[in-house]
Amino acid sequence: MMRFMPFLLLIVACAASKKSPDRYAMINKLWHERATREQVIKELGPTFEQKHNGIIYWFTWKSIESGHFFDSLGRLKVQFLFVPKERFDELKKTISCSWNEKSEIKSIGHTVQSIESGKCSSENISYSYRPSMLLYEFRWESN
Repeated sequence: MMRFMPFLLLIVACAASKKSPDRYAMINKLWHERATREQVIKELGPTFEQKHNGIIYWFTWKSIESGHFFDSLGRLKVQFLFVPKERFDELKKTISCSWNEKSEIKSIGHTVQSIESGKCSSENISYSYRPSMLLYEFRWESN
C-alpha cells in the first residue's frame, strides 16, 4: 500500500490542477453561441431533467439551478440561472455589460423587502433578487 501512495498523490494533484471552466461563464458562453441542446448537455453534464422543450439542472439541495429552453431549430431561446448571493457579483462581472440597475421596495407577506434588479439590453439579459429563495435569478431571452 505504501509504495502506491506517491502514485495516488500524483493522480490527486493532477486532477486538482485541472480546473473545470466556471459554470456561470459557460452558461453565458452557451447563450452567445446560441447553443444546441446537445452542446448544453455536453458542457453542463448529463444530470438534468427534461421539461417541455427544455432541460433543468438542480442544485444539490433540490432547488432549480438553471433551465435551458430551445426553439424549433433546437437552439437556445431562453435560459435562466439562480445564483446564491455570494456569487452574484462574480456573475455580473462575468457578463461584461452596462447594467441598468434599480432597487424597489416591495411588501411581501408581512415584510418589506428591497428587490434589486437589472437589465442588460444589448445582451437581452436581466436579473432580479428572489427573496423567497434567497437567490438572484438571471434570465437570457431572445427577441
